[in-house]
Amino acid sequence: MTDSCPYTPASLRVLLFEDNAMDAALMRKFLQTFGVPATQIYHADTIPSALQVLTREPVDLCLADYYLRPHTGFDLMDEARRFDVDVPFIVVTALDDKSVDERALAHGAYDFLVKGDLTVEGLERSVRYTLAQHRRESRLSRAAYIDALTDLPNRTAFMERLTQAVADNAPRAGMVGVALFNLNGTKFINEAFGPKVGDDILRCVGERLMTAKRRGDVVARLGGDEFAVIMTDFLLANQALATAKALADSITGTVDTRDGEHVVTVAGGVAAQAVQDATAAADVAARLLEQAGQAMLTAKRNARLNGRSHVAVAHMH
Repeated sequence: MTDSCPYTPASLRVLLFEDNAMDAALMRKFLQTFGVPATQIYHADTIPSALQVLTREPVDLCLADYYLRPHTGFDLMDEARRFDVDVPFIVVTALDDKSVDERALAHGAYDFLVKGDLTVEGLERSVRYTLAQHRRESRLSRAAYIDALTDLPNRTAFMERLTQAVADNAPRAGMVGVALFNLNGTKFINEAFGPKVGDDILRCVGERLMTAKRRGDVVARLGGDEFAVIMTDFLLANQALATAKALADSITGTVDTRDGEHVVTVAGGVAAQAVQDATAAADVAARLLEQAGQAMLTAKRNARLNGRSHVAVAHMH
């Protein structure tokens, strides 16, 4: 469903995250009763299978059971956020428990439904309200967090996601990396050929980074000719450097613009560390960005000397 599209059950695509076959069948029946086509109702009973649906199918809404041994619907919500999946969740549970209700709210669920009290009318109302609220929030979020030129997250969104990545990885001492990329020669291109040609290059670089990034990593435009990538799910710091070099290679080369082809090279800097303290997530995020920025300046000097793309690395641990 697009941001401007009104709610219509016939266009709705729903994921049921439920490990009880009878409950899943009942929810499917309720959805079909108020007009959701059977072919647009997906079902998953594990986090990996649910993520596969959420990342590959145009899902509009997820109805997530609270307790699926040994995980919960909250675990799926956390993983969906980590994979940058913007789908609203309604938590459905057999437990009429205020503490679970409060945790659902804290995790960002749009509603909390108790299975024993559920009716077709109640589910339809919850779905309708959830989608309307999500559309309103998406419009506000887009204006505040999305770069209008490249359609990538902006600096504000990048820092929030980096801080969240640090907090999410702290319990298991996971590695978090930041790669910064600064395009070489854009000032000359803007002055010589005009800012619209420069914009063509920026849009192309954003598209190339999105194509080349690993699944789960986050690409952002921080402003001007500077891009950034959050990297997770790696074991050694050197893997972050290898990933950053591959991303730099994806950017480097000729770009077709309205004024013909232009050659793009890039200076990159990367920093990574194993994080352990979730309470200091904001400080760790700021330090990673600063270290990557310092490494990028070193790469910038080297790139000027040899006229090629270059990636430098901060001290990583």
